Amino acid sequence: MEPPAASGDADDLISGLPDSVLHTILIRLASVAAAARTSVLSRRWRSVWNSMPELDFGGSPAPARTTSSTAVADSIDAALSSSSTAALRRLKIHLSNIVRCNVPADRVVPWLLFASKRVTGRIDIHLPSGHRPKAKQGTKEELALPVCERATEIDINLSANFVLRPPPTGSFRALTDLRIMGTDMDGGELGRFVSTQCPRLRKLSLFCVRFAATDHVSIRSESLECLQYHALDEGKLEVTTPMLLEIHVHHVAEAYIVAPKLEKVDWGGKLNPNHHQFAVAPSHLRSLSIVYSTWLSILISSKWLMQRFNTVSELQVSIGILKGIVGYKAFVKDMDKLPTCETLSIHLIKNNHGLAPMMVHLLKRCSGIRKLKLFFDWRKSSEMTSCTTSGCPCLLRESYMLDDITFDSLEEIKISLFSGSTEEEEFMKLLLSRRNMVTLKRVDLTVPFAAVSPTIMEVIERIQSTCYPNREVQFSVRSREVPKPLAF
Repeated sequence: MEPPAASGDADDLISGLPDSVLHTILIRLASVAAAARTSVLSRRWRSVWNSMPELDFGGSPAPARTTSSTAVADSIDAALSSSSTAALRRLKIHLSNIVRCNVPADRVVPWLLFASKRVTGRIDIHLPSGHRPKAKQGTKEELALPVCERATEIDINLSANFVLRPPPTGSFRALTDLRIMGTDMDGGELGRFVSTQCPRLRKLSLFCVRFAATDHVSIRSESLECLQYHALDEGKLEVTTPMLLEIHVHHVAEAYIVAPKLEKVDWGGKLNPNHHQFAVAPSHLRSLSIVYSTWLSILISSKWLMQRFNTVSELQVSIGILKGIVGYKAFVKDMDKLPTCETLSIHLIKNNHGLAPMMVHLLKRCSGIRKLKLFFDWRKSSEMTSCTTSGCPCLLRESYMLDDITFDSLEEIKISLFSGSTEEEEFMKLLLSRRNMVTLKRVDLTVPFAAVSPTIMEVIERIQSTCYPNREVQFSVRSREVPKPLAF
């Protein structure tokens, strides 16, 4: 380590530490402004902050009176010009919680140019995204991304006022992680940039990015392992990636995926085998996450995708069922065949039918699971009647029968956002009273928001008393504020 700088001030243990240790202390302040204020301590500290290996702008909330974006930008410019570090591990500029008004492109460009020359690690720039009118058509500012040869990670969160332009030439040879959020882009430019200028890119994340409806995003990468694609406009996505392991796609009209090593698929939005194809993908996945809904403005059907993969280690299904007979019958039909899985995870985003009959239908098709995860809709009143439609199949007595299901593998049940409602209690009693559930070891429940109430504890005790013949099942319950489970 480098020796400490000379100081005429009275010696103290902290000031006598080498610069590398003082840098560690200042970085933990998580603010360049706070680090700069330490220069008043003594002459020893005056030259320490501007040689920090990491620069962090934007750790404090905005004061009561909105901070001027010009003043904030000026202070960032001054700090960057004072920095003497040739190789920064990280440059973080987060302005969303400091200023509310727009930061123009001409103020952001110098920060990107600074980062392109100095940063050897992570570039992290988040601009304000709300509390201002939407940009009118044709008034959006273009923001050019400079070539960053040494940066390993880039995280850019812009706003609807910008169009991000990647450079036409130049190599991002060290870049492994790229995250772009909240901006407009040209699909062809993005595809060319990722395919030809990022030879080591492993993870690409696109959130709330708006492409023109006619844009065709085509990505061909020999290194990409994870793709998160959440566009605001439906378009066409083509991915040819021999190393791809994970893909998360939401809101795409057409997709053609070539990924022979694919292990994890998270798919949301429309899915049609005529417009969405998985070529050379395996028949087994580590994880498959899909959305099934009969209540959104469009029918989201995952039937084809579930049939595309024969076995899945964990199957995650987010379910929303329309009120009435038609919605429930569609659910029963589309969920008649599920891939073989070890873990079944059900997220109830909206359910207008009985919890027990819906789960009975699913469990009859996944009786060999080892783990069951349930995520309830905490916004629903604990005593709300699920189905009031006369003649709905979910009200039939046979819809509540588990007699022909053998639970000889189920070891763990995990329930999140458990409210202790009558409906939830009845389902848990129905499930845990199964005589053949001898392998069950534990039941974990999470109560939303508040501490665990005595009423919910009484419900859980009643549920626990139904376990038969396995009386040794371990129950635990926690709230979101309680770090450790309360075991009993």
